Amino acid sequence: MISGFRTQSVGREAAVMTAVGIVMVLLPFILPLIGGYQELATRILLWAIFALGFDILLGLTGFLSFGHAAFWGGSAYIAGFTLLHLTPNVIPALVISVTVVTLMSVLLGYLTLRRHGIYFAVLTLAFAEMFYYLALAPLQTWTGGDNGLTGIPTPYFLGFEMQEENVYALVAVFAFIGVYIARRIARSPYGLMLRAIKSNETRLTASGVDVWRYKMMAFIISGNFAAVAGALTAIYETYVPTESLHWTTSGEVVMMAVIGGVGTLFGPMLGAAIVLFLENVLSATTELWLLIQGLIFMAFVIFLPGGVMDGGRRLYRLATRRRHDDKGKIAVRPQPHES
Repeated sequence: MISGFRTQSVGREAAVMTAVGIVMVLLPFILPLIGGYQELATRILLWAIFALGFDILLGLTGFLSFGHAAFWGGSAYIAGFTLLHLTPNVIPALVISVTVVTLMSVLLGYLTLRRHGIYFAVLTLAFAEMFYYLALAPLQTWTGGDNGLTGIPTPYFLGFEMQEENVYALVAVFAFIGVYIARRIARSPYGLMLRAIKSNETRLTASGVDVWRYKMMAFIISGNFAAVAGALTAIYETYVPTESLHWTTSGEVVMMAVIGGVGTLFGPMLGAAIVLFLENVLSATTELWLLIQGLIFMAFVIFLPGGVMDGGRRLYRLATRRRHDDKGKIAVRPQPHES
């Protein structure tokens, strides 16, 4: 019985990951057919990695951070600085940036995770803004100040220049690995503990569980996802704007998570695709695109707080219920009397 369940679970997971791989392969070809362009696929996957890691902290653990731009932008700057001054090789840039951001997430987690709710959110926002103003003025000699970090050479990986299809393939590989890791975390005993923290941290603490350790690990893992996304963005753009550290970057990933569906993993990734597609399509057609985007976000918060994923589940349940009702009506239909 248990062996059959495990076989079914492994088969289902393999089917899900196969579907994820197919979508990532086809995405650059699908977008031009619906009004987008191939390069948009790379940006979508970069933000999808960012949103996926953010959902581990918010969706699984229940901690809303408004300071994830510190991890995204900090990693982008470190990767860009490495590519510009040390080596154009992608591997050292990724390793150094992720390592530094991991240490940064340990420090910020130690300082912020002692608070909950709005106090935690405000603390993360404050620290992110500190990094933003450091990059803007005191450290402008290294960061470029208002102009951002420019002059980054074209990076290479295993002898291939990171341009167009090559950089998309690299980003897609990291996105695929990120989805696999996030799903393993969510389906593991560790993921269950994170959900328990979100449900009732006080009761879990009273039962003798070291809640602090679980929260810290969730914060670090989420920061690592943001670090990978930020470093890959620097590799893709060969430019790091100061706005990558601004609070608007954190706000955008929150919006993506809410639109897609918090706590669903795939939802924030879908939200990233929706937000970026709308930004590119609306900005090309109207100057009021920010207003329209804000109205769409408000509509999701008010009428569909569970996001697109919850809307899909509702439609599926409605269709299933109607099909079941139709079968029931056919089953009880009276038979004509024989003469």
